[in-house]
Amino acid sequence: MAGENAAVSTLPALSAAETRAAEALLARAWGPGASVRGAEPIWDRRHVVRLHLATDRSVVMKKRAGADSFGVELATLEYLNGMPEPVAPRLLGADADAGIVLMEDLGPGASLADSLLTGDPSRVRADLISYAEALGSMHAWSMRRPGARPALPDPPWLGAVARGKDALLGAAAALGLPAAGAGTDVDQLCVLLNETGYRGLVHGDACPDNVRFLDGRCRIFDFEHSGWGPVVLDASYLLAPFPSCWCFGRLPASVAATAMSAYRRRLRAAGIDLGPSWDAVMTAALGAWILAWGDTIAKTLEKDDEWGTTTMRPRLLTWLRSFTSAAGQSGVLPGLRVLAGELHERLSARWPETVIADYPALAQPGAVRVRVPGFWQPEV
Repeated sequence: MAGENAAVSTLPALSAAETRAAEALLARAWGPGASVRGAEPIWDRRHVVRLHLATDRSVVMKKRAGADSFGVELATLEYLNGMPEPVAPRLLGADADAGIVLMEDLGPGASLADSLLTGDPSRVRADLISYAEALGSMHAWSMRRPGARPALPDPPWLGAVARGKDALLGAAAALGLPAAGAGTDVDQLCVLLNETGYRGLVHGDACPDNVRFLDGRCRIFDFEHSGWGPVVLDASYLLAPFPSCWCFGRLPASVAATAMSAYRRRLRAAGIDLGPSWDAVMTAALGAWILAWGDTIAKTLEKDDEWGTTTMRPRLLTWLRSFTSAAGQSGVLPGLRVLAGELHERLSARWPETVIADYPALAQPGAVRVRVPGFWQPEV
């Protein structure tokens, strides 16, 4: 799973050809003298390597993994290089023949996962605000420059949403729940996401371990799942929360609301007004996560798989509740709201032992806390 960041020091990190290609790229970016003196895999990913240079500097290399051409991440980083105040690592160069991309090494720094699992309430609140501001800055910058759109596909989650319709309705039918009114709403959900504006660069996997806090600012990395589409897919990570992430726990509404306010302020400062339609689009995004995981609902009826800090059942119940709450306030997608509410009620009764545990840093006295997985080690 993404984020399983156990260090691996025994893998062959770099070939001679990759070393030569990296040094050539560095020479073009920085001039001569930046020879590679060492390399080590980062986390458990064979294709992500930290290069130690003779100049006492370091960079991060991503290598082509299988048939992946890393085109999405390369296009995204090239685009984000234009931001005056960076939120992403700066792109240093790429060699398609060698199959490598070089980017700025953000260096040691705490992630949002570190804060949630080992921090304290004040630190988590500050880090969530910084995280929301970084997303807001990236979204606002891209939304203000639609004519400079990079060559990116739709965010991959949109395809998962489209494919999830039959799976969700099938799971409802298996539980004996009528879903006649929900099918039309699923189609309307996709319209809300795609045709009400708010389009820009979408990270697509804005998880707590895909950020670093450096000098009081949040930097975002790992753009392998990026696309151009409804930015609300990223913003909804604060309210769902974190629908593609191993680091999952209960995020109190007051904490999420403060971060969401910071996100909105950042867009407002860029001249982007999130009008009344934003609440409808946010509802659609929260519904999208239910659809994206639609096939998992049927599987989880019988077996509750572990993933990171918890299992799938607490996640599904949380995402259903997040959507029904938003739909109740916005008044959109009423048929899907009814179905999601009935699913939540039926599954809660079916899984009475399921507990939605707190992040350790935000846990109330006596509350159940998510487990800290053995693969995870804090960066700082």
